[in-house]
Amino acid sequence: MSIIFRVLLPGFLLIALSAFGGTVTTCDQYRGVPVGNYIVQTDYWNMGQCPGTQCVDIDDQTGSYTVTKATYSCGVAVAAYPSILYGKAFGSVSPKSDLPAQVSSLKCVNSSWTFQPTNTGRWDAAYDIWLCPDNQCGPSGFKGGTEIMVWLDYLNTNGWKTDEGPATILGMNWEVWRWDVDLGGGLRNYVAYLAKTHTDSVKNLDLKKFLDDSQTRGYIQPSWYLYAVEAGNEIASGGIPFTSKTFSVSVNKNCGAKLVYVPVPVTPTPTPDLTPEEIPPPP
Repeated sequence: MSIIFRVLLPGFLLIALSAFGGTVTTCDQYRGVPVGNYIVQTDYWNMGQCPGTQCVDIDDQTGSYTVTKATYSCGVAVAAYPSILYGKAFGSVSPKSDLPAQVSSLKCVNSSWTFQPTNTGRWDAAYDIWLCPDNQCGPSGFKGGTEIMVWLDYLNTNGWKTDEGPATILGMNWEVWRWDVDLGGGLRNYVAYLAKTHTDSVKNLDLKKFLDDSQTRGYIQPSWYLYAVEAGNEIASGGIPFTSKTFSVSVNKNCGAKLVYVPVPVTPTPTPDLTPEEIPPPP
């Protein structure tokens, strides 16, 4: 917003024009606020199964956001994924993005993210990475493609559906989970990397290393396209407030930069075994 200050001094009138950022407060189910090269989005995608109210405060200059209210309690299912987007996904396109980009052209996909969770409820703070076999994926989603999640911190939840075992990536230990998501005629592969050591702050995390691991496992192909990188909190219940403080993504820039990974002493409580019918597919 623009604010005009008028200060009357002896002999003259001083007019100062200053542009200040503001806080966008929204309780909309779907609301996207462009901030620089990114879009902050409320993404309350499972309202039908998980009714309630979600409110988010968004800084329209820095891109930081805080989920201030979430009255839903969705059991084992995810209700919403308030997040920040770089790239192109489900009809949203962030400004000045280098995506989509063919996987074979990627040298690195560096990201830094710092967030502050609340240790109640059921949630996972995670990257959500979207890939498609071609560069013509439309706003309806990624049928035939792959969704790769990187869970940095999580509480009272666990991976789904098939445990593929451990992996060591970037010198850190992860547990890999996979699920073939049936989208009514078009399968999508879901892969999740769960950090064995939780963190709420990473700097220069090269997400391409997770793509490399998924490619080795046959989940994606080098001819495919990376469409989007998101970072947010998959919330089933509680966990409020949640604040995403800083976030950035760069493609093929600053490759080889030193990774900074700050562990936090959080131990999740695994969920019991669940049937597929109990968990809706991701958005």
